[in-house]
Amino acid sequence: MLDKIRKVERVFKQLDKETEKFGKESKLRCLTNCNLCCFKKGLEANVLEFLPLANYLVKNNLHEAALDLLDTNPEHCINLAKTQVPGQTAGCSIYDHRGLICRLFGFSAVRDKNAKLAVYTCSHMKNEFPAEYKLAMERINSGMNIPIVADFYYQIYFIDSSMANDYNPINVSIRKAIEKVAYYYACKPAKKVKAKANPQEEKDE
Repeated sequence: MLDKIRKVERVFKQLDKETEKFGKESKLRCLTNCNLCCFKKGLEANVLEFLPLANYLVKNNLHEAALDLLDTNPEHCINLAKTQVPGQTAGCSIYDHRGLICRLFGFSAVRDKNAKLAVYTCSHMKNEFPAEYKLAMERINSGMNIPIVADFYYQIYFIDSSMANDYNPINVSIRKAIEKVAYYYACKPAKKVKAKANPQEEKDE
């Protein structure tokens, strides 16, 4: 289990580098304090992409509270912060451990039926930065590097095809990931600590 988590985290690390580079080169960026994509209904994700989140929650004893929150059947992702920091919009409360779907959106590309690339982003970004968006669309089809959505899903597919194919509403996948990781730790044998010999006993012998 831990090996799979580390492999997913390595994919995430590489993706973050590529999306950051694309953002700088294209000059595309999210609207200030925007979290509208988090409020989109019907979001689905696979179980595998939330193993790193589940591992973080379990290791920090936060998973029981997360499961309790999931039991309330929240309308949106449980990681969407409900409290607003002054001057900021409430957003992801576990940004560093967000899933693949969250990392890809806005700064990656999908292919159409003619194999032409299109930036995988929202209408708000397109409307706010029309010139940058138009130029990015032209450049990604003439050699500009951009992460491809399908490529990264293929990468995690080969880590564990079963969990990568297990798509559900986002909160269902988070629950399944937590349950798998919690079960792993519950069944993991405790490390045996070798008792040190008592120096006095050794001397007496």
